[in-house]
Amino acid sequence: MALTIARTETQLSATTAFQAMDNLMASTVSSSFVVPSGVSRLVSVEVCSTADGSDEYGCLVRFAGNGMSDGEQYVAGAANVASTTATGTASNYISKDTDFAVISGNSIECSIAVTDAATISATVVMTFA
Repeated sequence: MALTIARTETQLSATTAFQAMDNLMASTVSSSFVVPSGVSRLVSVEVCSTADGSDEYGCLVRFAGNGMSDGEQYVAGAANVASTTATGTASNYISKDTDFAVISGNSIECSIAVTDAATISATVVMTFA
Protein backbone atom coordinates (compact mmCIF):
# COMPACT_ATOMS: atom_id res chain seq x y z
CA MET A 1 0.00 0.00 0.00
CA ALA A 2 1.33 3.44 -0.93
CA LEU A 3 0.22 6.71 0.66
CA THR A 4 0.93 10.22 -0.58
CA ILE A 5 1.30 13.52 1.24
CA ALA A 6 1.66 16.84 -0.60
CA ARG A 7 2.73 20.37 0.24
CA THR A 8 2.56 23.48 -1.94
CA GLU A 9 3.69 27.10 -1.88
CA THR A 10 2.42 29.97 -4.03
CA GLN A 11 4.35 33.19 -4.60
CA LEU A 12 6.90 32.28 -1.91
CA SER A 13 9.78 34.74 -1.51
CA ALA A 14 12.32 31.94 -1.56
CA THR A 15 15.93 32.38 -0.44
CA THR A 16 18.96 30.23 0.33
CA ALA A 17 17.47 29.59 3.80
CA PHE A 18 15.05 26.66 4.05
CA GLN A 19 11.42 27.71 4.50
CA ALA A 20 8.71 25.34 5.69
CA MET A 21 6.13 24.31 3.12
CA ASP A 22 2.88 24.87 5.02
CA ASN A 23 0.19 24.96 2.36
CA LEU A 24 -1.87 22.46 0.45
CA MET A 25 -3.23 24.51 -2.43
CA ALA A 26 -5.69 27.05 -0.92
CA SER A 27 -5.48 25.53 2.58
CA THR A 28 -2.94 26.41 5.23
CA VAL A 29 -1.68 23.23 6.90
CA SER A 30 1.08 22.37 9.32
CA SER A 31 4.52 22.20 7.74
CA SER A 32 5.08 19.07 9.85
CA PHE A 33 3.06 15.94 9.33
CA VAL A 34 2.89 12.57 11.07
CA VAL A 35 4.31 9.63 9.14
CA PRO A 36 1.32 7.38 8.36
CA SER A 37 1.00 4.09 10.21
CA GLY A 38 2.01 0.95 8.34
CA VAL A 39 4.77 2.56 6.27
CA SER A 40 8.54 2.39 6.72
CA ARG A 41 9.99 4.14 3.65
CA LEU A 42 9.66 7.39 1.74
CA VAL A 43 9.90 5.76 -1.68
CA SER A 44 9.51 8.65 -4.09
CA VAL A 45 9.43 12.43 -4.22
CA GLU A 46 8.02 14.63 -6.97
CA VAL A 47 9.05 18.29 -7.13
CA CYS A 48 7.85 20.96 -9.50
CA SER A 49 8.48 24.68 -9.31
CA THR A 50 8.27 27.83 -11.36
CA ALA A 51 9.14 31.49 -10.90
CA ASP A 52 7.98 34.92 -11.94
CA GLY A 53 9.64 36.79 -14.81
CA SER A 54 13.36 36.43 -15.17
CA ASP A 55 14.11 34.58 -11.89
CA GLU A 56 16.51 31.67 -12.28
CA TYR A 57 17.43 29.19 -9.56
CA GLY A 58 17.98 25.60 -8.53
CA CYS A 59 15.88 24.29 -5.65
CA LEU A 60 16.50 21.86 -2.83
CA VAL A 61 13.82 20.18 -0.73
CA ARG A 62 14.68 19.08 2.81
CA PHE A 63 12.94 16.37 4.84
CA ALA A 64 13.74 16.69 8.55
CA GLY A 65 12.36 15.62 11.90
CA ASN A 66 12.21 12.62 14.19
CA GLY A 67 10.27 10.74 11.52
CA MET A 68 13.43 10.45 9.40
CA SER A 69 15.33 7.40 10.68
CA ASP A 70 18.68 8.41 9.23
CA GLY A 71 18.45 12.16 9.81
CA GLU A 72 17.77 14.93 7.30
CA GLN A 73 17.46 13.97 3.64
CA TYR A 74 17.43 16.16 0.53
CA VAL A 75 16.07 16.02 -3.02
CA ALA A 76 17.10 18.51 -5.70
CA GLY A 77 14.44 19.94 -7.98
CA ALA A 78 14.91 20.90 -11.61
CA ALA A 79 16.62 24.21 -12.34
CA ASN A 80 14.37 27.09 -13.38
CA VAL A 81 15.45 28.97 -16.49
CA ALA A 82 13.94 32.40 -17.05
CA SER A 83 11.24 32.13 -19.67
CA THR A 84 12.02 35.64 -20.87
CA THR A 85 15.58 34.66 -21.81
CA ALA A 86 15.35 30.93 -22.58
CA THR A 87 15.89 29.79 -26.14
CA GLY A 88 13.77 26.72 -25.46
CA THR A 89 11.52 25.51 -22.72
CA ALA A 90 12.49 23.61 -19.63
CA SER A 91 10.41 21.18 -17.64
CA ASN A 92 10.68 22.16 -13.97
CA TYR A 93 9.46 18.79 -12.72
CA ILE A 94 11.37 15.85 -11.31
CA SER A 95 10.30 12.48 -9.99
CA LYS A 96 12.94 10.82 -7.83
CA ASP A 97 12.87 7.27 -6.50
CA THR A 98 14.11 7.39 -2.92
CA ASP A 99 14.71 4.85 -0.19
CA PHE A 100 14.56 7.01 2.93
CA ALA A 101 13.76 5.11 6.14
CA VAL A 102 10.93 6.70 8.14
CA ILE A 103 9.34 6.06 11.54
CA SER A 104 5.54 5.70 11.62
CA GLY A 105 3.87 7.98 14.13
CA ASN A 106 6.75 10.48 14.21
CA SER A 107 6.91 13.83 12.42
CA ILE A 108 8.56 15.09 9.24
CA GLU A 109 8.80 18.69 8.04
CA CYS A 110 9.11 19.48 4.33
CA SER A 111 10.96 22.71 3.50
CA ILE A 112 12.42 24.32 0.39
CA ALA A 113 15.33 26.63 -0.47
CA VAL A 114 16.72 28.03 -3.71
CA THR A 115 20.21 28.90 -4.95
CA ASP A 116 19.22 32.45 -5.97
CA ALA A 117 16.47 34.53 -4.34
CA ALA A 118 13.28 34.22 -6.37
CA THR A 119 9.52 34.40 -6.07
CA ILE A 120 8.46 30.80 -6.67
CA SER A 121 5.48 28.51 -6.66
CA ALA A 122 6.26 24.88 -5.82
CA THR A 123 4.64 21.50 -5.23
CA VAL A 124 6.16 18.51 -3.46
CA VAL A 125 4.44 15.10 -3.43
CA MET A 126 5.86 12.38 -1.17
CA THR A 127 4.95 8.71 -1.57
CA PHE A 128 5.33 6.37 1.40
CA ALA A 129 5.21 2.57 1.46
